[in-house]
Amino acid sequence: MAMNAGYSSSVALRRPSWMGWLFLIGAFGLLSCAQSTQPVDSDASRVHVHGGLQVAAAFGPDGKLWRATPDKQHIYVDYSTDQGKTFSAPVVINPESQRIKVSGENHPGITVDCAGNVYVIYPAEGEKQPAMLYSSVSADGGLHFTSPAPVGGKEEEANRYQAKLIPGEAGRVYAFWHDERDRSDWRLPGNAIYSTVLAAKSPSGEMVSKVADTLCECCRIAAALDNKQRPVLLARFIYPGSIRDHGLILLQEDGKPPLLRRATVDQWKIEACPEHGPALAVGADNRFHLAWFTQGGVRQGVFYAYSIDQGEHVSDPLPFGNAERLPSHPDIMAQGQHVVLAWTEYDGVKTQLQVMESGDGGQSWSAARAVAEARNEADYPFLLSHQQGIFVSWNSKTEGYRLIPLH
Repeated sequence: MAMNAGYSSSVALRRPSWMGWLFLIGAFGLLSCAQSTQPVDSDASRVHVHGGLQVAAAFGPDGKLWRATPDKQHIYVDYSTDQGKTFSAPVVINPESQRIKVSGENHPGITVDCAGNVYVIYPAEGEKQPAMLYSSVSADGGLHFTSPAPVGGKEEEANRYQAKLIPGEAGRVYAFWHDERDRSDWRLPGNAIYSTVLAAKSPSGEMVSKVADTLCECCRIAAALDNKQRPVLLARFIYPGSIRDHGLILLQEDGKPPLLRRATVDQWKIEACPEHGPALAVGADNRFHLAWFTQGGVRQGVFYAYSIDQGEHVSDPLPFGNAERLPSHPDIMAQGQHVVLAWTEYDGVKTQLQVMESGDGGQSWSAARAVAEARNEADYPFLLSHQQGIFVSWNSKTEGYRLIPLH
């Protein structure tokens, strides 16, 4: 079964002139000691000994799979050399206990730069605020990590959370996050996005810059690199009239301000936060691929669209998933013309991991297929790729962590 997406124009991003109170709701559910790095039995590593549900994973340039797993007080990192069948003994990132503050939209993050440095970012309670982000880096293959430090340097009283890491060129790693430092009137909703660049010699970043404002407070940020290795973001914004739709943010060179372009016009008017962030991928042809959830006046459900001109125009939104089974939290990946969507559905008994693929840059799609299921609470799915292929990284309470190959 093939599905097609047509093309239509989008409108410019506008800043809201007024906003209402924030209420949080869920939409459709809601330097450390070196340790041994010998692989452990696959059954033991399947369900992580520390039991955290919100797991982050990333491939390094050598094909090694790195994983960051939280519990209530610590963050642990381990790795696999056999595509998730077995994992090394975990290394503790924060030897001193902290109150870890992970949730579905507020995951830890892990990535590896081109030199093999391993970066970890995670949310925890700060000394001055309920929510802070901390980062740490290993320059010796995961044997040692630097002492966790607040992302962006000295702690402010304002909260920072929901970070996104993407590795760039020349060994740099970009970090983006929600930041409340500009909110002088707490009756008005809308956060800012701030960013910094992490490096092995500067694991918490040095220069911090504001990227955009009027961001929906509880929806995660999606990010990717365009074909010039510049970051592109997709985030849910608050538009005039409490409309919570999505906008693209294109970072520019030479200190120019970011370009802001509205990407969805679903007209979701809501005086609350959906807790349901979007997904973004950029193909080798610089085609932007978007996936998102909405309950707007124009459309409801999960949707896919693409743009061939950096968001100036966006294709007609394509619905996907079984609406009766609450499709949610999609992720998307593009390798050339090959595009993959992954999301979850719930049939009242179990959660199914669904996948849909396109071989022509998102113009037509295969029928959806279930590739895994979970009998209990499950995390969001995340797509990963390396030379070995495309995988879904998925963790669940009963079945444990799985790296699921799609080819």
